[in-house]
Amino acid sequence: MNKKKMVIIASSAVIVAIAGILTYVLWPDTGKEASAATLNTALVTKGSILNGVSGSGSVSPINTESIRTKEAGEVDSVMVAKGDVVKKGDVLITFVASDLSDKMKDAEKSLTSLKTELTDKQENYKTLAMNNATEDELASAKKAIEKAESDITEQQESISDLEEDMLPPDPLTAPIDGTITAVNITEGEQAQNGSELFTMTDYVNLSVTVQVDELDIPEIKLDQAATITVEALEDQEFDGKVIEIAKEGTSSNGVSLFDVTVGLNEAEGVLVGMSAEVAITIEEKNDVLTVPIEAVSEVNGKYYVNVPLSEESNSEAGTAGDTVDSQAPSGEMPSGDAADGQAPSGEMPSGDAAGWQGRGTEGRGGSFPSGAPSGGFPGGGQTGGRSGSSSASGQKRVEVTVGIHDESNIEIVSGLSAGDEVIIPTVISTGSSSSAEQSQMGGMGGMGGFSTGGFSGGSGGFSGGTGGPPSGGGSGGGMGGGRQ
Repeated sequence: MNKKKMVIIASSAVIVAIAGILTYVLWPDTGKEASAATLNTALVTKGSILNGVSGSGSVSPINTESIRTKEAGEVDSVMVAKGDVVKKGDVLITFVASDLSDKMKDAEKSLTSLKTELTDKQENYKTLAMNNATEDELASAKKAIEKAESDITEQQESISDLEEDMLPPDPLTAPIDGTITAVNITEGEQAQNGSELFTMTDYVNLSVTVQVDELDIPEIKLDQAATITVEALEDQEFDGKVIEIAKEGTSSNGVSLFDVTVGLNEAEGVLVGMSAEVAITIEEKNDVLTVPIEAVSEVNGKYYVNVPLSEESNSEAGTAGDTVDSQAPSGEMPSGDAADGQAPSGEMPSGDAAGWQGRGTEGRGGSFPSGAPSGGFPGGGQTGGRSGSSSASGQKRVEVTVGIHDESNIEIVSGLSAGDEVIIPTVISTGSSSSAEQSQMGGMGGMGGFSTGGFSGGSGGFSGGTGGPPSGGGSGGGMGGGRQ
């Protein structure tokens, strides 16, 4: 090979090497781009939080009555028809009086005869007394008078009974306010004792019955406030209260459910049978500090939020990052050409390792220092080898005390003030990576879900990055900041 060709080959090799170096130095770091994305934040505000239990059911009447006869009798007049609205005490039906006139005449004749007999016996007693009758004769005459008086009394009572029997049965009246829904008798018909003549329903006072889980039923009390929404009546809410709680539950898939009936205070426009949703208020707080519930994470029974750092604090954190972020929690520092290679677990390259210096903070460090929370690390996915209390990507975590919560907001009792900013975790996808990159919270671990009545434990969480290479990032969900 002549010298000219050797010079050309050597020049080409130099050019390729320079191009490779420039590509490495100038190629954008996707990890930095992701971490530099705009933080999604929310303000700590004052508001109201309502904690409750919800369920669905259908609208039903509170009062439905079946009206039966108390005694048999012929119907004289039916005063109402199906669909009529009546008030409590209104007459629904009247009965015909019994015709006992013949019996009454006979009874009155007997009474007259008994009275005549009494008069005769009284006269007989007087005659005996005037004619010096013996004591036995007088005593016998006296007994005869007493017997006649007794007979008269019994006959008078019989006549009184006949008079009562001749009166018609008491009219049937409405036991409640409501609407007549069925009429089962006609005029002139004989009503049997105990037969159902009418049914009526109160369509004004309505209710909804929902099933409540056995874990929530101890929190439900009579007269607790509730809100009812009816599917057929959009944009309307109805106030109500708990009026009945079942004493026995029914089992469904191993869980006992209890019927809770909620009465509507007003039900204008609501019809029986409509589908409804009920929210029973267990606890409500007004004018308290609140943040979106997704901004709070739970770690080992404590609660945290991530807040943005101020520009001054962020600048200081960035300066410290040039030294702190490149330090491994433990182990030795390899040197030489290990810059772009894979660092051993718990070790960090040094020397010419330009590819690691200043860019190795995003999921490349070893495991978390001892004492790091095992249940998850808010904001920890991008900290690499930093301690658990250090900041990451312009944010820091703050411990807070929480109170009650609803489906979207949670009360902050202490740790934040009105107007403070908190970071809402969001997932960022660059569109060029085959795997989804982590959220701007740095793989926020331990983000426990909140269920009705309390907090559930944080699931999963950040494992701290187990010394993954630049191309892979930490296994705890941190974003790999190196190149492939």
